[in-house]
Amino acid sequence: MLIRLRWPLTAAVALLSGIGLLRVARVGAGVEDGIEYREMRSGGGARYHVVRVDLTRAELRMYWRDDAGRPFGSLAALERWLSARGEKVLAATNAGIFYRTRVPAGLHVERGRELRPLNTVPTPPAGEAPGNFFYRPNGVFFIDDDGRAHIAETGAARRSLARMREATQSGPLILLDGEPHWLVGRAVTRNAVAVCSPTEVAMVFAPDGVSVRDLALFIRDELKCRDALYLDGTISGLSVPSERRRWDGSYVGILAATARRQ
Repeated sequence: MLIRLRWPLTAAVALLSGIGLLRVARVGAGVEDGIEYREMRSGGGARYHVVRVDLTRAELRMYWRDDAGRPFGSLAALERWLSARGEKVLAATNAGIFYRTRVPAGLHVERGRELRPLNTVPTPPAGEAPGNFFYRPNGVFFIDDDGRAHIAETGAARRSLARMREATQSGPLILLDGEPHWLVGRAVTRNAVAVCSPTEVAMVFAPDGVSVRDLALFIRDELKCRDALYLDGTISGLSVPSERRRWDGSYVGILAATARRQ
């Protein structure tokens, strides 16, 4: 089980609420599959939906297009496609920023195949808005060949390209080794991916939007994760099929946790 509290959950929630740190509105099912879903509120009242993924018990993979080269476009479409192939989606979220041409703005790796290269250019191409992707430092979330999760600054990520099995590049890198990004409160975000340990990843979704700093501090102080990467702002969503939860939209890259095949 992924719950790390050393006392009964009801007592833990009461204690944390009493000192103003967080409130857990609901803990969902799914731990038997390698995920844990929670609805949470920070001390300031911001709403968060959090999915923790145990990489020793669930697969975490990137998706963009199907076998015929057609983009999935939405979380629901990916779920239908995978279900038709005998795959069970546990949770899914959009996986980062993309251009108007509907291609990822940066690195996109699926099952060891590099579908888009690492983007080290400091400005967007002509016709594209500057966007949060180009706030430095930006970074890469990736799963390596050994099934371990990492978040690395873009320059450092170059050294690990050969061993990336799944990867997405985005920006800003809102939390690196516990240090929040300098953006403070100037940008609004709604979702991020965090690495809590080499085998535990958190998908974090704030449906009402929060500042980059507030999201970084929530991930660090409440979820106890040291590294986190911004995925997107208004174009953000999360799906947890077992909980009948889905905020969907029109996406390019998608990050999905699926049940391991027996």
